Amino acid sequence: MGLQQSKEELLHQQVNYGNVDGIRTLRGQGAGLEWIDKEGKTPLMLACMRPDLFDVAKVLIELGANVNAYRPGSHCGTALHHAAKKGLQQTVHLLLSHGAANPFIPNDDCNTALELAREKGHVNVVRAIEGRLSLFCGWMRENYAPAFLDAIAPQFMTRKIWAVILPREVRTPTRLLKLELAIYPELQASKPRAVLKLWKCQIEQPKLNHLTLPLSFLTKEQKYNAAM
Repeated sequence: MGLQQSKEELLHQQVNYGNVDGIRTLRGQGAGLEWIDKEGKTPLMLACMRPDLFDVAKVLIELGANVNAYRPGSHCGTALHHAAKKGLQQTVHLLLSHGAANPFIPNDDCNTALELAREKGHVNVVRAIEGRLSLFCGWMRENYAPAFLDAIAPQFMTRKIWAVILPREVRTPTRLLKLELAIYPELQASKPRAVLKLWKCQIEQPKLNHLTLPLSFLTKEQKYNAAM
């Protein structure tokens, strides 16, 4: 006769089955929500790996599951890491809107949720995370002409790019915020063409997605003008 399963293990199984009523019942009987399976995943992490378990993820969060729980190990991390890696845009929105407060945290493979989404080619997830975090995102024009042509006909030597300015850490009042500028060749690109570190930049009164953010911090070799 096998060992009797705990309420926590039974709840984890109900997550796998997509049984919302069973989850609510077990929670009402005192089952915890942070039980870890042999692969190191909590119930919420499991729910955030499958599109068919979106409603289960909502219920788990409603019942008090920790959206910021972190599990060590290769390919692990937080629930946001799992959702981003799988390309689950709706689940990513759910986690970010319910307190996934540190999307900059790397997993044990040194990847953030955004980096995983970029690497896997999940464009919608990349745009969702950047849209939530960015100080600026929008179309700009890149000047790629040699200096002498730039002086003669600058309007013919530019191309549209999608630019995003992101913080690289949670903002604190005691230190300067580190920023990076990600440049994409087009809106549907998941991987940036270039990422420029803006460690020494200071932006006063930043506004989310504000299209008139001054770009005077760029070097002469990086001429970016707001698109008309």
